[in-house]
Amino acid sequence: MRSTRPLPPLVSLRAFEAAARHLSFSLAAQELFVTQSAVSHHIQKLESELGVALFDRLTRAVALTDAGQAYYAKVHAAFELLRQGTHETRPQVDARAKLQVGLLASFATRWLAPRLQTFALAHPRIDLQLRPDIALADVSGGEVDMAIRYGRGRWPGVRALAR
Repeated sequence: MRSTRPLPPLVSLRAFEAAARHLSFSLAAQELFVTQSAVSHHIQKLESELGVALFDRLTRAVALTDAGQAYYAKVHAAFELLRQGTHETRPQVDARAKLQVGLLASFATRWLAPRLQTFALAHPRIDLQLRPDIALADVSGGEVDMAIRYGRGRWPGVRALAR
């Protein structure tokens, strides 16, 4: 039953775009937080409204028909424009800097943990990630950004600051 409306329902277009992009009704359903049956229903409704098959239903997969491939190119481009416009319209949130700190678990729990809330309030744009380990983390290799240890500071290949 072909419709004369200028546009099909947006929910059907979203289901089609996701299913065509994934070539899977199940993955589209997961992305859209609906059931696979709902995706299938929306696509059947869209195919009925357009008067053309968009997918070939195979045993355990789906494939786009020629008409489906051509329609997907247009629908996908339209959704990309909407995504881009939405991204540009939303206020940009400053990205948080990530700081990975290698340290001993005992130091982290006994000394650092009670001070973490104060640090987080003073530095809200820093995402502090603690990497407790007995072994000295490789700062120069990028394993961590900095390491905290206590002792005499005579570690090979390490510049130590006495405090």
